[in-house]
Amino acid sequence: MSIDKESRVDTCRLCRIWARSGPLVDALRRLRLASLFIGVLVGLFTHTYASDVPQYRFGVTPWQHGQSQDDIRELYKPLLEWLGRTVGAEFIIVGANGYGEMIDLLANESIDLASISPVPFVLAKQRNPRVTMLVTELSWDYSGQSKGASYEGFVIARADRADITGLESLRGMRFGFVRNQSTSGFVYPVAYMLRNEVDYKDFFGRVYFLGSQPRVTDAVASGSIDAGVTWDYNLRQAVAKHGPVFKILAKTGDIPNLGIAANNAVTPTMQARIRTALLNVDEKLLRGLPAAGYVVKDDTYYDPVREVVELVSTAPELIGDDR
Repeated sequence: MSIDKESRVDTCRLCRIWARSGPLVDALRRLRLASLFIGVLVGLFTHTYASDVPQYRFGVTPWQHGQSQDDIRELYKPLLEWLGRTVGAEFIIVGANGYGEMIDLLANESIDLASISPVPFVLAKQRNPRVTMLVTELSWDYSGQSKGASYEGFVIARADRADITGLESLRGMRFGFVRNQSTSGFVYPVAYMLRNEVDYKDFFGRVYFLGSQPRVTDAVASGSIDAGVTWDYNLRQAVAKHGPVFKILAKTGDIPNLGIAANNAVTPTMQARIRTALLNVDEKLLRGLPAAGYVVKDDTYYDPVREVVELVSTAPELIGDDR
């Protein structure tokens, strides 16, 4: 480490002052100078370390109603801090307000990685082929007996509604979706309906886009709507909140879990490091997140999602901007 001319002059001045000072003053000034040099060394080391560590912007969206950006940061903080130490990088959390914004950010490379659900991933990859799913989350099934890389989507109603027995019995009733780019909250249910020759716009009496999965289950529980859509993770949360007041009318599909995707801003070497690290993550770091581990899936794993997106997109205005 080099010291500039001005620093040498200051040091010499201090030496001359010490020469005219008593032992106590000498000791205090030596301590102060030592602290100064330690601070300089720490600053130089910190600057060098920070400049050598690559920074990546990690996009997240609140998947449950009522979560603020601060809530999301706190949930992801233990995982991303551990991941940064493991792979030699720093991850900066960037919040997105909805699925549409997340697609824009990842496809336009305004962020580098994202925790993303399958339909937004497929749509982002259509716009930017360099987007790659690094790992897919593992999750517990609805019974809590086994882990898998997919989850189930449901159409649900209140269990005490004897007049509601299946999809056909919902004709003319009030129905709740989430958002028009939500995988289990819109795209898969609409595909299920189309396969059963149901056009939701004409079939239901009123349709609501409630913005989040918990809002749908809350509305069903309160009787504000007659039926709605959700996924197994949220249904478990809703049963814990409201009790066993729900019944499943239909399963809308076996849907790939959320995953962590990256674009070309993350080098292949770093992508490999991140993938390897996440395959060995301690589940304690995932507390509060829907993931119970990670697995690597080939891109063809998302082909059924692409088929569903293509089916739904043939109906005008079904998959649009979601801000």
